[in-house]
Amino acid sequence: MEAFGFDDVARQIPVYRALLLSLPEQVKSQTFDIHISSGQPVSICGREGVLFLTSKGKAVRVADQGTITTPKQLHELFLQACGHSVFRHEEEIRQGFVRLGENCRVGVCGSAVVENGRLQTIRDITSLVYRIPRQVPGCADRLFLEGVCLDRGVLVAGPPSSGKTTFLRDVARSLSFGRFGPSRRVSLVDERGELGGFDLGPNADLLRGYPKAVGLDVAVRMLSPEVIICDELSEKDFDAIKSVCASGAVLIASVHGEAKNFFRRPLCRALCETGAFQTAVCLAGRHSPGEIEAVLDITPEGGESFHEAFGSGPLSSQRTDSGNCRRGPVETPGTVVA
Repeated sequence: MEAFGFDDVARQIPVYRALLLSLPEQVKSQTFDIHISSGQPVSICGREGVLFLTSKGKAVRVADQGTITTPKQLHELFLQACGHSVFRHEEEIRQGFVRLGENCRVGVCGSAVVENGRLQTIRDITSLVYRIPRQVPGCADRLFLEGVCLDRGVLVAGPPSSGKTTFLRDVARSLSFGRFGPSRRVSLVDERGELGGFDLGPNADLLRGYPKAVGLDVAVRMLSPEVIICDELSEKDFDAIKSVCASGAVLIASVHGEAKNFFRRPLCRALCETGAFQTAVCLAGRHSPGEIEAVLDITPEGGESFHEAFGSGPLSSQRTDSGNCRRGPVETPGTVVA
């Protein structure tokens, strides 16, 4: 995995810019996010666990050796992330983040201000989490090479930091460029500003910052997409999902979940029942971002069985473009690079 994105994010953290940029590439390349809390050492979180940034620009395992962030420094970083205009980012802050540039999201933690049961804003900021956007070219290739039918809807499931957004972006790029067939028209509903920022090809339309329901509606009515891609579905999206199904467009989206408990999660079961998805792709986890662990048949006929994906050979059951299953051996390509 390349260190793409780390330096760009580090440059937007002025208090620690020089120290972060001086870290070795080995550390940068495996980092998911940079965690900065008031009164605590700066954490570098990644595939190899948590490291702490020292005052000499090194990453160590011992927290006591890390450089401590003062409340004043954290406040300055928060204002800087907001472009010194907190009001302009109020809606994002209510959702727990601030967009930083093209495709970076900074998680914001603090005390909630609630009025009439609705979160109004966050005050007394206690920590900021800078997510590192990455590309893992080809991480979704196995779907196309193994014959998984995307035209019946795909739900990408994985725990936090498993590479769901990265995976969706790679699917969009392959469809838009026509890497495995004719180029297809793709609309990406990028509510939190994370799906864009990279080259998505000639037939990808990016709806950045739209609330998911609004973005899905605009995509269907105005952009004539063949495929719609969006991140992190929730219960409030059910009506919009059903509208996409009625339009005839294919929906490829992500949800938090894992292969071992996919069918036991109420949200995942409810999403299956919308009829928008016939396949679930479960990612391996934070130690192998973007890597597929299993492909689940989530049709009523498929029940709760799933096919272990790619580690021990080809899928035992796959759908053709007609939606039927094609059984038998298929050529197994190389391992996904993650």
